[in-house]
Amino acid sequence: MPFLSQLVGHPADRVAIIDSEGEHTYQALLEHSRKLAGRIREQGEQYPFIAFLTGRDASFIEVLLAIWLEESAAVPLDPLMSQPEWERRLLDIDVRCLVYSPEKKAEALLLGQRLGIQLICSSELSEKPSPLIKINPSLNALVLFTSGTSRCARGVIHTFSSLQAQVKSICEAWDWHSHDRMLHILPMSHIHGLVCGLLAPLAAGACCEILPGFKTSDVWEHLAKGQNTLLTAVPAIYHYLVETWEKASPEQQTQWAEGAASLRIAMVGSSQLMPTAYNGWLKITGKALVTRYGLTEAGMVLSQNLDGSSGADTVGKPLYGVSVRLVDDHGNEMDGQGELEIRSPQLFKGYYGKEDLNQQAFRHGWFRTGDMAMRVGDEYRLLGRRSIDIITSGGYRISALELESILDEHPEIRESAVLGTPCDNLGEAIYACIVPDAQSGHIDIRDINNWLFHQVATYKLPTHMQVVEQLPKTPVGKIDKLRLKESLVNSTRQAV
Repeated sequence: MPFLSQLVGHPADRVAIIDSEGEHTYQALLEHSRKLAGRIREQGEQYPFIAFLTGRDASFIEVLLAIWLEESAAVPLDPLMSQPEWERRLLDIDVRCLVYSPEKKAEALLLGQRLGIQLICSSELSEKPSPLIKINPSLNALVLFTSGTSRCARGVIHTFSSLQAQVKSICEAWDWHSHDRMLHILPMSHIHGLVCGLLAPLAAGACCEILPGFKTSDVWEHLAKGQNTLLTAVPAIYHYLVETWEKASPEQQTQWAEGAASLRIAMVGSSQLMPTAYNGWLKITGKALVTRYGLTEAGMVLSQNLDGSSGADTVGKPLYGVSVRLVDDHGNEMDGQGELEIRSPQLFKGYYGKEDLNQQAFRHGWFRTGDMAMRVGDEYRLLGRRSIDIITSGGYRISALELESILDEHPEIRESAVLGTPCDNLGEAIYACIVPDAQSGHIDIRDINNWLFHQVATYKLPTHMQVVEQLPKTPVGKIDKLRLKESLVNSTRQAV
């Protein structure tokens, strides 16, 4: 893979990663990865997929590279997810090996016991490092999970070729160089934080400073040092950063704003950008946020110009190597607005084990995003999702159907409906309506929330939960979510 060649080509003593443990050079990353790859090879089995569970530090990229050196597809697990969610994903793609960092040993041992998979600790290195190899670009490289209009998350398969195309388009569009320094605050198991926030900067020979967690004051203190030139985040993060700045003392505001002025580019995407966040960031830094649009299945697709002169309303124009079009329900190309479709070498190979969905996802070689958009000059403006079952909250795409299937398993719940309602901070809030089982009688929402806490990632937990006697239905007996959403929005406005 050219990405590996790029890493090898960077000066050995250049700092690649800064984390809570200190600095890690490109040479140190590669040496550790080669020794870990040798440890994997000593298992005597070629694994098609290898999952890994690490913290927010250099071990993430070390394990990823080690898996790639063994020509296996890497499956990063989100540390924020629950044990049941990890198990469902590992079973879905039949993962037989898990690499974990020492601090994740307890979670890994439980997965190993329950699923009977091979476990390898990332600190257990071989004395026989694996050699650097030339990898076939058509091989599977990465599996990321995305929410869809089904009750189960979909495993999105990217090849080395599609990842390389994504990295190339990002570095060219945003002019990233070896002197850049990325402040990394996003989840590393998602396309935004992994490809845009980690792989692309490293391919350019830049440095990634990875914060162990997200706390607005910590982000501001790091920006205040004036050393970071790149920042990428979701709208909710910028909203909270602006909110924290406004509550700070005048002296602190000045210090933070002067430090943030060192940023060449501050990018935003993954959900709708609120005008308050856009205008607030512009006021503080004097620089506009650069809005972009991407998907797990395609990486970064559209981007504004680097000066951010288009404002908060558009998501820019196609990146290098990306073709887009707008179509109607029948696939006829439209001039004004329609569903956004994509054709690019960046596109994924397919959803693992879901041939029916793969056939539905493509139309004559074009990937159907499910996002509605309109053309504004040579740029595009997003209008929303075609499906009400996709909730975009805090930059995460969450499947309402997946949450409903979990809620419906509770013995005291007869049926449920989950949908997104407007929220200034998150874009959409997760609203769950539950109908109690006839025999359960009274149902305690606090008990349901406590139970759900152990079933899903924290960012999937409903912001609001309401017990109702019945849910509105269509003439054919399906839950009428459009009518339910309208009633919820109206009741919220009346309450305000």
